[in-house]
Amino acid sequence: MGCTHTKVDEPLSEKLRYKAIEIFKKLDIKGNGTIDKQGTEQFWKSNFAKLNTEALFDAVDFDKSGDITEDEWMAFWEIVKQNGYSEEEINMELDELMEGKAWVQFKRVDRFIKIDEKRRGSRVKSIVQEEKRKLSIIQSARLHKSKTMQSEGQELLQEQQEQS
Repeated sequence: MGCTHTKVDEPLSEKLRYKAIEIFKKLDIKGNGTIDKQGTEQFWKSNFAKLNTEALFDAVDFDKSGDITEDEWMAFWEIVKQNGYSEEEINMELDELMEGKAWVQFKRVDRFIKIDEKRRGSRVKSIVQEEKRKLSIIQSARLHKSKTMQSEGQELLQEQQEQS
């Protein structure tokens, strides 16, 4: 995959964020909010499942915990964007991942991470923290929306019962 000119100061579009989160959920086989190696190998199912899993974890498991959190996952895609990959290129890669195709190595991202590991103030850590904050806001909004819809549903049911 080649890099095309893109504005690196722009965050991922909502469309790409949504798609990346959907893939995260697909890779989170156990549904516990993390991606683990066993689940990832099940996702790929092919002879290259172990190789793809190792490449994915080498690239995305920033804290080397053995699990990939949603904030690490989203931070990775933000870093891909910041390192010159276009929305179109990222979209294509996410589509291929959704179909279970091989993990792609993003060489510019790999270089960025290696350089960042030697820095005193890690940009990767701050990007992961920012993603954690964004995801927290999104989850709060979803919870509020769910409670609102539930409340509206109860009110509607009550109205229907009163009309009967």
